[in-house]
Amino acid sequence: MSSGYDPRVSRLWKLLRSPRLALGVLAFLAVYGGLAAWYPWQRPGGPRVPAWALALHLDRPFSSPVFLGAALLLFLSTAACTWDRTLRVAALFRGRVRPYGFQLPVRAGIDAAAFLAAQGFSRPRSGGACFRARAALWGGWVLHLGLLSLMAGVVAQQGWHDGGAFEIAEGESVRLAAPGTVFGRDRGPFAPSAPPDLAIGLLAFDPFLHQRGYAPDRASRIRVEPPGTAPIERALDRAAGVEVAGATLFQAIPSGLAVVVESPQLGARALHLRDEGDHRAHGTFNSPSGLPVVFGVDSDRSLHDPAGTGALAVWIERGGRRSPLAAGLPFDFGGEPARLVTVVRWGGFTYSINPGMPAVFAGFTLVLLGAALLTLPAGAAEIAATGVEPAAWVYLTRGREALVADWANATPPPSHTATEESS
Repeated sequence: MSSGYDPRVSRLWKLLRSPRLALGVLAFLAVYGGLAAWYPWQRPGGPRVPAWALALHLDRPFSSPVFLGAALLLFLSTAACTWDRTLRVAALFRGRVRPYGFQLPVRAGIDAAAFLAAQGFSRPRSGGACFRARAALWGGWVLHLGLLSLMAGVVAQQGWHDGGAFEIAEGESVRLAAPGTVFGRDRGPFAPSAPPDLAIGLLAFDPFLHQRGYAPDRASRIRVEPPGTAPIERALDRAAGVEVAGATLFQAIPSGLAVVVESPQLGARALHLRDEGDHRAHGTFNSPSGLPVVFGVDSDRSLHDPAGTGALAVWIERGGRRSPLAAGLPFDFGGEPARLVTVVRWGGFTYSINPGMPAVFAGFTLVLLGAALLTLPAGAAEIAATGVEPAAWVYLTRGREALVADWANATPPPSHTATEESS
């Protein structure tokens, strides 16, 4: 009958527990990360990513299969070590010291229990076991658990993160999943191909208001409608953003003017303009018939004057000819009838999906807790019966040499010495 033992599993487990494997993977990740930080295309405004780097997925080196695979291997190696540590610490916590500790040899006239009590150990209650800072025996295990959480969070974050930028004019509504809405998108290799399906409307926007405690910035109120649920309205928080359906929405820095035009074919449409100096904004757009048309706005005061822009002059340019526009009056939108509705401001926003961050934060917390526990001189000991060799088995997280030296230099109590002399 087969015992079910597979030597290949044993060899794999031994390999995962190997310190050489862990150190090798750590060295590879250190070299890989150091090189990736110096790739010229990683710098803002750097050169385009060469074809060979694209083939190796080095355009986004920390989301590449090589990096994620190495991080996963390090995770498995740490998990194997953590499992072994779990068994060892659980045994020590129950007072089973013999397989893991060191021996204190029998010394005439020296009581091991009294000696260990003087070293900060508790008096043995049953089974001959005593402890010092017993809970701190789990310090290394908690530290390893924190490292596992950190690595799992990093892999999840780099593999499934998603983020991008979008713009909304006051009174406008956009759907992030619609083509062309999100730009500058950055996502992990396992993230969905499309942005989250959220409908977002900008109810109010003021680029000159700011949140208490922050430098003058901007404030906005948005309306978000996740699929299949009721819409919600939120004032956008500059510090924490607004989290909806797993995505966090943030206020971005860019802003500008937008002209709202209405046509039978397009309906009402906000056309976002770009600043050209302090007093002009313009943009080129395709009309419903496909002809390029330029819209522009000139202001009396600076476009970003907190006191206001003053009077605005709106114009349209077609075929090199510029014509003024007035609110409510019709105009020719590249062969299609349209009218100017109003001029509003648009604001920039970003969304971010970070599935690994909770695990990263939990990992940091556990690492700090484990490090704090490791500062305590934890230990466990099994006291043998009188006259049995050795006198005790002792396990210490640190300070073994000092305790062994103290045991070697310990002297019998005076009463015991006097009794021996009189006899």
